[in-house]
Amino acid sequence: MSKGTILVTGGTGFLGAHIISQLLEKGYTVRATARSTSKLQSIFPKATAEQLQIVQVPTLTSDHSAALKGVDALIHSASPVFGEGVSGQDLYSGAYEGTVALVKEAIAAGVKKIVVSGTFVNLFDADFQAAFGTRVLTEKDFGSITPETIDLKNDGMRVYQESKTLADKAIWNFSRTHPEVDFTVLLPPAIFGPQLGSLTSSPSSLGTNGFVKMLFAPEYPPIPIGHMIDVRDAARAHILALSVPPVTGRDKRFIISNGTFKWKDVAELIRSKKPELASRLPKETSVPGPQTSAPMDTTFAKEVLGMKIYIPQQETFLATVDVVLEWEKKFGNNA
Repeated sequence: MSKGTILVTGGTGFLGAHIISQLLEKGYTVRATARSTSKLQSIFPKATAEQLQIVQVPTLTSDHSAALKGVDALIHSASPVFGEGVSGQDLYSGAYEGTVALVKEAIAAGVKKIVVSGTFVNLFDADFQAAFGTRVLTEKDFGSITPETIDLKNDGMRVYQESKTLADKAIWNFSRTHPEVDFTVLLPPAIFGPQLGSLTSSPSSLGTNGFVKMLFAPEYPPIPIGHMIDVRDAARAHILALSVPPVTGRDKRFIISNGTFKWKDVAELIRSKKPELASRLPKETSVPGPQTSAPMDTTFAKEVLGMKIYIPQQETFLATVDVVLEWEKKFGNNA
């Protein structure tokens, strides 16, 4: 017997596919949105039509009202990806306007539990200074961006970050005007780990796992992210959020993180566990650039969600290397 029907957006995404996998394992009925129904079906070939209902939705700003009918909860994990050819308007429309429109549609459809995938970059400004600082970041921190100050002509990372932050703020405004709805926003850092489904020839299909692919170079690439979480843990937090009741006097905004790491340590791990790759890694004399290192307080997620144990970082990064090697086997080192 199903535990209920959960609508998951971004079903073919790195995180979304893991969320669906864990929901199916736990006996939920999943209704998932995707631009390609065949791609989503290929990820879960054993799922029956009753277990996994797929709704084709062309864009993040498309009408989701039909998909929302009769669901017990919404998990919104879909998000635009910044990169070459993606405009600031595309990022803003997908990350902010699409999220706001979807939440409005969910409320109108009578959905009483909404879980949204945010990002830890919502905790600080686009200059990232706080992320490199020593002040402890908590779930009460927000970047200072407002709808009036966002500039869609800025670089993609900045527009993405500010759009996600604005969406996060909008959700808590909705929570004030719709107390009957139980909102949760999860704030993971960079997500790594095994990928479900097929990869494409585009390196962007690796998502943040592509950062590990970038380590195969003579020098360390400038990757400033130093906080991480395994995709399986990130997905688990979304599932746990479905059964957590409202917390009196506090917004259910959770930092979920497995702490900080150093790219030099990741390279040393690969050298140790996969010595055949040693010649492809940065030279021993190469020095990585600065990485985010601010302490982040995950106590709230530990106490309320039960996120007490995380998959070991070494296991996560080795799984990520396997994904990169699979991609290279299919498409070549320089695809």
